[in-house]
Amino acid sequence: MKDTELKQSQANVEKAHSKDSGTSKNETIKREEIKDSPFHVITIERQSFGVMGDYRLTEKSNSARKVKEELKKITWNRIIQVVMLLDEVKSKINKKIKEEI
Repeated sequence: MKDTELKQSQANVEKAHSKDSGTSKNETIKREEIKDSPFHVITIERQSFGVMGDYRLTEKSNSARKVKEELKKITWNRIIQVVMLLDEVKSKINKKIKEEI
């Protein structure tokens, strides 16, 4: 690989890293718990979305209130989403246990 190609690749990685890693100095992250549920609303730079643990459940929205209302609704889609998420967590735990043996 030529030196100029390497420098160009490195610059692209640095741009991608700073864009994706939330390195903005003025960035605020707000985490709001939804009472009596396993869900939270995360707001970053006026964009909100719903999460359960480390998993995002909703699309981004300009309104934290709308995300909260969406997560409070118990729908079949939400139930299936949570069951699949829990199954994935269970699989990760089982995999980790097998690796330790």
